[in-house]
Amino acid sequence: MAAGSSHSASQPAELRLVRGFAMQINHTEWEELRTSGIVARPRMKIDFSSTHRRFVLCAEESGGATDNIGHYCGFLPLAGDPTFFVRPVTQAMPNTVHSDVSAQFLASIEMLRYGTTYSLNIFLHWLNASPGPDVLPAHRQKLIFSANRGVLSKPLWQDGKTAQVGAYIPAFHRRTGDPLLIPTAFHEAVRAITDAVCCVGCRKSHFLALNSVRLPEELSTPIIHRSDPRVTVPRATPAVTPQTAQAGKNKKKRDRRRAKQLLARRAAADAALIKTPNAVDDIAEVPTLQEVTP
Repeated sequence: MAAGSSHSASQPAELRLVRGFAMQINHTEWEELRTSGIVARPRMKIDFSSTHRRFVLCAEESGGATDNIGHYCGFLPLAGDPTFFVRPVTQAMPNTVHSDVSAQFLASIEMLRYGTTYSLNIFLHWLNASPGPDVLPAHRQKLIFSANRGVLSKPLWQDGKTAQVGAYIPAFHRRTGDPLLIPTAFHEAVRAITDAVCCVGCRKSHFLALNSVRLPEELSTPIIHRSDPRVTVPRATPAVTPQTAQAGKNKKKRDRRRAKQLLARRAAADAALIKTPNAVDDIAEVPTLQEVTP
């Protein structure tokens, strides 16, 4: 999809399609999206970039809206990712693909609108390190935000909404009324995708001019965590403990104590031993035979 991404015949690793982060949409909404011609693709592929000599995630920004329903999925890179590439796409059919995106780290933002009710999913995606181009890396993802039944009563899909672009975000709450707060790093992207699911007959990319995402430490992936200088790592215990002067004295004391215990045991064994009389002393003297002369 992206320029510089290729997979030659000498690299046997097969491409893999990742779609486990797609939003759950019921059958009725799917049918209305299909009949309306709205095509949003919340999925990505793992491909090898010959330019960067590493695997990257390739995705498509796509979607659109009608007056009654809207579905859109966009992708943003993390700040400082040198593998990021975006290519605008113009197609004859509206509400379909608007751009191709590839990067090693991607944040996916997916929104569904039905009337004035909104659903939102935000995921962070990255790849584990691969030992070579012939070994496909494992895809990892982290849920950043997910909420349903958000409310935005203003009909942004009506005519004259051009002056209101990027000005509204749906309000999400729990069943108890507690607000669900969207992370600040994604406010710009959520404003853009809110406009996208209200863009009737969409033919443009709503994420093309957005800034890269700068995540705080608590939302970042394990790979891009920075080491904390305040954390002290315990030193490993050596396999052989060096013998100090105090350790040598203690060893001598233990040896002397063991020697005394051994001597005491031997003395006790000798005292308890019953002495048997000498067998030679018990033999009675045999009288000698005297020679008798006639």
